[in-house]
Amino acid sequence: MRALSTGLLLAAALLAPAAPAAAAETAKVVTGPPSSPGGTSTATCPSGTHLTGGGYRLQPDADGPVRASGPTADATGWSAQAAHGSVVAFAVCETED
Repeated sequence: MRALSTGLLLAAALLAPAAPAAAAETAKVVTGPPSSPGGTSTATCPSGTHLTGGGYRLQPDADGPVRASGPTADATGWSAQAAHGSVVAFAVCETED
């Protein structure tokens, strides 16, 4: 009796439909325009992608700290602002293929 129940479970597992394969994810880095001195640069993810992270790069004219760096209010991009000088924001965006 025990062997029969084990065989039924095995048969049920063999007949179950296979789970669909997971879609591959592709990361893309988007760069915002250089800010004006003391201004904000924003990098926005393209349609069909979502934000997974971001950052900034200070331009050669920057001589102070970064005032702010983080996701935009709607979480579709990344913004950065330098205290003095220019900054360029970048967003890491991911899509499923």
